[in-house]
Amino acid sequence: MFRTDPRIDPRRRKGHGLKRLLLLLSVFVLTVLLLARVDSNAASRGVSNPAKFAGAFVNWGPVGREHTLQAWEKWLKQKPSSVLGVDFYGQTTWEDFSKLNWVPGVWKKLNSARNVVWSIPLTMKGTPLADVAEGLHDAEFEAAARAISEAHPTAIIRLGWEMNLAEMAWFAKGHEADYIGAFRRVVEIFRRHSSGFKFDWCPGWGPQDMPADASYPGDDVVDYIGLDVYDFKHEGTPEERWNNFYVKAPFGLEWHREFARLHGKRMSYPEWGVGNAGDNPFFIQQMHDWFMRNEDRIAYAAYFDVDGAWPTQIDNGAFPKSQLLFRKLFSR
Repeated sequence: MFRTDPRIDPRRRKGHGLKRLLLLLSVFVLTVLLLARVDSNAASRGVSNPAKFAGAFVNWGPVGREHTLQAWEKWLKQKPSSVLGVDFYGQTTWEDFSKLNWVPGVWKKLNSARNVVWSIPLTMKGTPLADVAEGLHDAEFEAAARAISEAHPTAIIRLGWEMNLAEMAWFAKGHEADYIGAFRRVVEIFRRHSSGFKFDWCPGWGPQDMPADASYPGDDVVDYIGLDVYDFKHEGTPEERWNNFYVKAPFGLEWHREFARLHGKRMSYPEWGVGNAGDNPFFIQQMHDWFMRNEDRIAYAAYFDVDGAWPTQIDNGAFPKSQLLFRKLFSR
């Protein structure tokens, strides 16, 4: 039973009641909006693909990269066949290029469910890009497109990558128009064999030996805009190197994000790795955080888990601090 104080005017009691009701309604609305936001965030996390940043270029192993990639998936507790594999389709001579049409078939035989990023050279040393642009090597690219389409009809074709590095046979400086013409011609050839191919235009990060955007071949022949990123021995602390040579550098990570946005494309990171500057878990953490901050704008990322020009393999104990953190961050 409620007691009413006779000293309070009924009209005042009515006013206080109305204010209280409005306050309760406001709290209710804010609570509903907050819960909706939490649910929305949870749904977003639920539909994200935890494997899209766990791809890798791995060693060939006893019979093929597929078995090594399966071990990589188990190491990261990823679902079978969920991560992208990366491979290279011959870079030395046209004869070598022509003889590699069996390699995609090995991938398919070992696991038909796997999708692969195929790095395709745009020319060979001694052959000018103009020859490719004019169609003098159409037959070689037709054979490659046929072999890849039969094994991986939805493959990502990373064509003429790192064209801004002088050591590449398809280095575009001074031949930008020929590079663009060759890129466009080869895309046309590959599209005849599968409409499911995606094409990745991928410079190396930083200024390198030419401005990368001078060789951009056009939005109609590019699906993803990639960037290869490695931890190099620059001066300064790991934090300073990260900010100065990766995030803020000309043709660095911020440029990459803005360039992709302007062209309406998603980003990719077909090669990245620690190792040139030693064991650097800070670099691993920062790359992971960059992927997470830009998750919706990135199609995929793949770690370079093979010792090439310098050691980068991260699952063999060579870089124990980086290895421990990598596994923690990129496991499902």
